[in-house]
Amino acid sequence: MGKNKLFDIFPGAMPDDEIYDTLGIEIDPGDVKFSAPAQKHAHKRHPADVPLIIPHLSQIISSPTYLGDDHRNPGKIEVVSRVPGVAGAALIALTVEKNETDGFYHVCSSYFITQSELDKKRDKGILRIVKPKPKT
Repeated sequence: MGKNKLFDIFPGAMPDDEIYDTLGIEIDPGDVKFSAPAQKHAHKRHPADVPLIIPHLSQIISSPTYLGDDHRNPGKIEVVSRVPGVAGAALIALTVEKNETDGFYHVCSSYFITQSELDKKRDKGILRIVKPKPKT
């Protein structure tokens, strides 16, 4: 990561309809923020993953393949999708409550999971395939 200055990233809208349709969690429409401190935390924990995920962050959040709630992290859900050219899948942990200070949903972490981790989460019912949006 070096001495590069980090800036807040605003990858777009929370997929609220998909979250409700897939997980049954009702949330208000709103936008997502990946704050500089959260990026720093993610870089520290998963230094090889974050630079590969950030260019795809908007796509992963807006059109996830899987959504999940492992219930071990209350108030957070997992948004999972594949990234071209990378094995496994990217997992983005998001808050399901808007931050009272800034009004955004927040990225808590981002990293890759292996295919076997993905399969295990699906088998346990933690990750569910997102129902596609109807074409308009």
